[in-house]
Amino acid sequence: MESAMANGMKLSAFLAFGLLGGCQSWSVRDIDSLPPTASLPPTSEQGKVELRYFDNVTASSIDELTALGRFPDNPDEVSELARLEMLDSRADQYGGFVRGFIVPPSSGTYRFFISADDEAQFVFSTTASSADAQVVASVPRYSSRNQFDKYSSQASPIFNLEAGKRYYFEVIHREGYGGDHFSVAWEGPGITQSIVAGDYLYSYGESSAIYPGDELSKEGFSLGYRIGYFDGGQGLAFNPSYPPLDDDQDGLYDNWEEFHGLSASDAADATSDRDNDFLTATDEFRFGANPGSPDTDGDGIPDGVEFAYGLDPLNPGDARGDLDGDGVSNLDEYNAGTDFTDAQDVPVQEAELVPGMVGQYFSGRDLDQFFFARLDDKVEFDWGSGSPGEGIPNDVFSVRWVGYFQPPHNEGAQSYTFRARRDDGVRIYLGGERIMDRWGGGSTSNYYFTSKAVSAGELLPLVIEYYESYGAARLYIEIHDDETKTRLSENTILSATPMDSAVFTDTSVDGVPDAWALRFGLNPYEANASKILNSSGVSVLQAYNDKLDPRTLAPDEEWAVGSSPVPDEPTADQPPLPESSSSVTLSWTAPGTRLDGSSISLSEIEAYEIMYGRSEDELLERIEVSSSPTAFTFNGLELGLWYFAVRARDTRGLWSPKSNVVMREVK
Repeated sequence: MESAMANGMKLSAFLAFGLLGGCQSWSVRDIDSLPPTASLPPTSEQGKVELRYFDNVTASSIDELTALGRFPDNPDEVSELARLEMLDSRADQYGGFVRGFIVPPSSGTYRFFISADDEAQFVFSTTASSADAQVVASVPRYSSRNQFDKYSSQASPIFNLEAGKRYYFEVIHREGYGGDHFSVAWEGPGITQSIVAGDYLYSYGESSAIYPGDELSKEGFSLGYRIGYFDGGQGLAFNPSYPPLDDDQDGLYDNWEEFHGLSASDAADATSDRDNDFLTATDEFRFGANPGSPDTDGDGIPDGVEFAYGLDPLNPGDARGDLDGDGVSNLDEYNAGTDFTDAQDVPVQEAELVPGMVGQYFSGRDLDQFFFARLDDKVEFDWGSGSPGEGIPNDVFSVRWVGYFQPPHNEGAQSYTFRARRDDGVRIYLGGERIMDRWGGGSTSNYYFTSKAVSAGELLPLVIEYYESYGAARLYIEIHDDETKTRLSENTILSATPMDSAVFTDTSVDGVPDAWALRFGLNPYEANASKILNSSGVSVLQAYNDKLDPRTLAPDEEWAVGSSPVPDEPTADQPPLPESSSSVTLSWTAPGTRLDGSSISLSEIEAYEIMYGRSEDELLERIEVSSSPTAFTFNGLELGLWYFAVRARDTRGLWSPKSNVVMREVK
């Protein structure tokens, strides 16, 4: 009686509020006239589900229907369905509610469909718990019987379901006026679109509700389990009394607080974080973690970080896992400061370099048709009139060598000279700067020079490009230490990224790793992602992501390092590039003094160095000639103005002053 009066008082107060508002009318049903609560069957049975009817419903939406105080436990009528379908024209203004379980006959992908008049929702859970259920298909107004395609919302997403497993569902139906019906169909492995039959239905019984799926029930179970687990671990006596010990009412079990050095009489310590792992004492209690240790499981990842990424602070094994599947463990991602869940955010790892340079071999003068890539220990080749490799023509080919230059000095800046003897053209880039450009062609038995000062400890990208026109083909590259006047050994100063490296090093930050770029004839120090090297419009980045050759679009698995498919239609030989037909001859007289002012005799002069370039202030090109005669002829220089100066080097490596700069025009 007291309970009924209390309910009546609440209802009256609610009604009075509505009347005072002046803009809302209320139709209140006497609480004593509500239908009795419908009892659930004692067990869940196969082949049928309950359909509960709620009469005299003036609700204009399903949300209003489910908000009724008598929904879902006080229906006016209960019937049974042997399939998920109600086709009778029963009445006007009522609601219907079905719940139960669907059990798929086979594992695979399934999809559900609903039709109804006037409005209906199909609620589905990917587990047997109602707590995980959500609306997956709906009819917003009405559809004809078994018409499942009037609205896009009538079809659910695709679900991967397991054979024999129970999945909770609900059907909520609202009828206004006129015709009324609802039906739920599905399709899946061996099932064409058809109404869900009784063979796959199980009713919702009392046994289904033994373990409710609401959050309060789950939290209550979790709290009891944590307390029991803790007491058992400490050898304390079984104590089923309720509520648990919590003198300061901070939500923390007193025994747990005392054990971990917290106070059972200070509610403030529930929000403390003594171990600075970003979890409060309440969080630590909830997860079973130690509030005095930032890393309870000792796996190297703090408890708070594990919680943030959905890992278990009590499981040391998940540090070795890989949440985003990028090949980097969770622990390594934590140590590197990258996102555990973003496969694109990977730790920056330095690839282990190997001695030498990667040579990329092409037909054509301008790196036109790529054939293969290989590791060359140094750039010192004399192919004569032959080919540098299988598939490459004897004439009209080009090569790009890619690697790094590591200066051997330990401190400060020091100058190094790059020497090139070529037939035909050569370009050298160091640290992204072009330091030599002899691309104009021609053959010479002399070396060209260029010097560059670099800082100790620098690992400088080095690119050497070469082309052969016709006849003999050769290229010799030397690097000399300007301090010691000695040639450096290539295996101590040249290195390259291995083409089979698994480390994702991306120097150009274009999404394409260096090793992959090298294998497919690309310069890894340039941005290649948007380049299109095929007739299908597939970009380099797309080809990399799809594991394709960016030129032929053949699967990457068919590629072997050091070889490449021979093109179906090799490019035809191209005519030689236009070269100057003029020559420039320089002559000079031997100097009489060194830079230090001391005298120098002709017999002491070992060689002359000619410095030249396109600007009087930038004589970047150099060539060394013998001490006799005192003249030299340049052939094949590009058209335009050139500037020259000469100096002598004696047998001790000492230099004379540089001559005056002279200008010559090549026409």
